[in-house]
Amino acid sequence: MAGVSRKKELVDNLVKAEIVETVLALIKEEQSITMDEIARRCSVAKGTLYNYFKDKKALMQYVHHTVLFPIKDSNKAIFEKPGDPTLRLHEFIDSAFCLPEDVSLYFRFVQQKRTVANQIDERFEVVMRPLIRFCRQGIQEGFFIDVDPFVLAEMIYGTVIGSLISMQIRGDGTLDKKKIDKKKMDKKQMDKKQMDIEKIKQDIIRLVDRITLPSRRKK
Repeated sequence: MAGVSRKKELVDNLVKAEIVETVLALIKEEQSITMDEIARRCSVAKGTLYNYFKDKKALMQYVHHTVLFPIKDSNKAIFEKPGDPTLRLHEFIDSAFCLPEDVSLYFRFVQQKRTVANQIDERFEVVMRPLIRFCRQGIQEGFFIDVDPFVLAEMIYGTVIGSLISMQIRGDGTLDKKKIDKKKMDKKQMDKKQMDIEKIKQDIIRLVDRITLPSRRKK
């Protein structure tokens, strides 16, 4: 019986993973997200979806949790592990810039449908809470300038995440409103695009490095 139960669990996980991938694909293609279309693309009966989720809202909540959890887990690991705080900040910036395109598009999709209050609460849980603790520790240990840790965390968040959001508007990043078709871009255009993104990331790193004390940076 244990073997049967384990097999069913594996099948269930595979089906749910395919559902998540399908929803992300529909968002990327700007297609309507319906239970019928999800079932069709997953090659299952529509009723099968209701074996896992009572309705579309529950399904989308599962997708959201599945997308969010690895990011929350990654942020916690970066900010709570030992080591040079400056290097850990660089790692946080790298992780923010390395989000898969379908995940970035998902967050843009979600922002259009959630309340400001929900977004603020989620931002605090996923990023700000571990970042504030990290800043407080860095200040206490003399790595960062002695300011309110909430202010310092907001500065870091605004510099990193705010810059990524602004890239969506001005068309420097993968979330360009003009939706440049990568298939139509030649190698030179793609290389330039990547260079532009890398330059922005390095600019952000230089700005964030300013929060470390000069005595620490020289060591």
